[in-house]
Amino acid sequence: MTNDKSILTISRDLTLQALRGMILRQAGYQVSSAISDEQAIGFVEAPNSFGVALLCHSVPESSRVYLVNRIKELNSTLPILMLYNEYDPTRAKVDGSLHSLEGPGAWLEMITFLISGTKGSPAHL
Repeated sequence: MTNDKSILTISRDLTLQALRGMILRQAGYQVSSAISDEQAIGFVEAPNSFGVALLCHSVPESSRVYLVNRIKELNSTLPILMLYNEYDPTRAKVDGSLHSLEGPGAWLEMITFLISGTKGSPAHL
């Protein structure tokens, strides 16, 4: 069973990670933060129940692809939202993507959309 108010954030940029965590906590979410592939996979392997995983553009492309594939192997129903920038698209098969310059309101809308269980084609803003 998932916890719709629990989010896993994955980033290599500690400042962005802290800021996003603060915003998500203020919005009522429980946040687990990973700064490495190993930490992220450890959170998913542990008895946690995340509503969504948020993947930052600061994660290198090879890690993005690995993380998405491994997370989906461990929990195929966990939605993954990628924050991207226009210069660095990804080949990772994420469930949704959002430009990294979109404000917190857009993140929260997309998180709500993904957690609500809406299936079909990936969501992109």
